[in-house]
Amino acid sequence: MGTRPSRRYTTSPVLEDRVRKGSGVTTSFEPSFAAGTVIQGKWNKNQYQVERLLGEGANGKVYLVRRGKKQFALKMGFDSLDHQSEVNALQALSKSASSFQQLWLEADDFCWSGVDYPFSVMRYIKGKSLNDFIRDKGIEWIYLIGLNLLRKLTELHAGGYVFGDLKPENMLITEYGDVELIDFGGVTAKGRAVKQFTEVFDRGYWGGGSRVASEAYDLFSFAALMLGVADRERTFARAASMLPQNRTVDMLLDLLKANKSLASVEPILRKALTGRYETSKQALADWRAKSMLAARPVTKRNKHGAWIKACFAASLMLFAAAVYFSLH
Repeated sequence: MGTRPSRRYTTSPVLEDRVRKGSGVTTSFEPSFAAGTVIQGKWNKNQYQVERLLGEGANGKVYLVRRGKKQFALKMGFDSLDHQSEVNALQALSKSASSFQQLWLEADDFCWSGVDYPFSVMRYIKGKSLNDFIRDKGIEWIYLIGLNLLRKLTELHAGGYVFGDLKPENMLITEYGDVELIDFGGVTAKGRAVKQFTEVFDRGYWGGGSRVASEAYDLFSFAALMLGVADRERTFARAASMLPQNRTVDMLLDLLKANKSLASVEPILRKALTGRYETSKQALADWRAKSMLAARPVTKRNKHGAWIKACFAASLMLFAAAVYFSLH
């Protein structure tokens, strides 16, 4: 095996030019790899066979791959610095005593047509998108999902990081309402400028504060996310499309007040939108206290009320166990 250079990831002039064009963000990433393609690491020599494309965004593509009998998610990126920053965060989180433990497997380069493309490999998580899950199961599940999402953010923040680009596309919901974060391209160390964000969930977009990575930044995004998911009348989407001078946090607060589905947790989301939480741990405690009551069935047709409460109880027990073992 050859010696790995000190600068681990390289980017060709062609790729660097592609990144610089326009606003500095590209909406497509080449090359694409068909099912059956074998990706072999340049340094570690591990081989992964592509099964299918899972998703793509501004900073790369994610594939479902197989190595032996195990499946993994392989993210192929084009910007070496951004990719290295993401890998550093994943390495730290994977070593923590949290639900992120062993999330990340390895990072390497893949040489294709004379160009080295950096990639990272993570465990593969099966689940539904947030919007699909709510559509299939019902809006009342938003309280359990919110609880589990805040738990994930609290663990992330305890590790010194902010998620940054919190949006439905960067989450998967498992069958029992557990939340998994799946794209760590926006993860940023606290105190630094947020690397990636989606405008409608960004507090700067609504005039609600700076884009400096902090727990309050993620909590604003969390509140906007909950408001958007529970928006059956599409008032959130219409507000987001207004001119910058007309977009304000007060507008979001008005939408929140009018949203009956979020009545039980309105005080919590209001504090998150106005930056009155110092830590996500505080928000999690408040959500845990308020949302259990909201998990009851809201219509006679709903047959899942007892099941949701059971999932709530299980989530609380798992969270308590995680806290206990992290302190001992």
